[in-house]
Amino acid sequence: MAATRQALSEAGLGEGVLGDVYAGIGLAGTGHLGARQALETWRHPFAKAWFEGDGYLAWLGAFGGEEGGIVVCGTGSIGITYKGRTIRVGGYGFPVSDEGSGAHIGLNAIRYALRTLDGRATSTAFAKEILERFSSDPAVVIRWSETASATDYAAFAAIVIRHAAEGEPAATNLLRDAAVHIAGLTEAVLARGAPRVALVGGLVEFLKPHIPAATAARLTEPLADAMAGGILMAKERRGLELGA
Repeated sequence: MAATRQALSEAGLGEGVLGDVYAGIGLAGTGHLGARQALETWRHPFAKAWFEGDGYLAWLGAFGGEEGGIVVCGTGSIGITYKGRTIRVGGYGFPVSDEGSGAHIGLNAIRYALRTLDGRATSTAFAKEILERFSSDPAVVIRWSETASATDYAAFAAIVIRHAAEGEPAATNLLRDAAVHIAGLTEAVLARGAPRVALVGGLVEFLKPHIPAATAARLTEPLADAMAGGILMAKERRGLELGA
């Protein structure tokens, strides 16, 4: 709803129009037990709302609903293709999966920083900045990790990206490692029959330069983003209801 209010504000509209809005909503976690049922019973303020996973909307936007696969590079990661048949590669949730994601990069950054404390890795400005967030105390890291979410870990990816841009080798290596995982997801989606694959998500511009050349040559550019996918979904579902 916060995102909806922001969109209405940017469009110069007030909340009084919510009853006339047809919403295509993409959310992470729609595959979790009970999630879809909870969404379907939500007493939302829209004229009508349809819910799908955020990956589905990213796919819709990337190819306008035509055949193809995507690899999401954001807080989490997953490879998906929907046209013809639904295929999911990875994306089982952090920390057991989501390799190459922002959360994965953040976790590895913290691990690297901790290794510098006990001499298993060379201390750098990159490691020191991360450790400063925890008063350079492993006990604080442990306590934080007991409740930290994937989003909390992903926040450290910004530090990695900044230091990599400044030429820090350890930070650059973390991005290269993530890019290798994203390339693996891409190759897996292609191997499962997707005729083309696009990378989508907030980390694409930072990981794409590190994607191995053989995989990079097989990538295609997405047509649009997940917001465009949400609009397209709302139009399509509304059209079906009207018999259009």
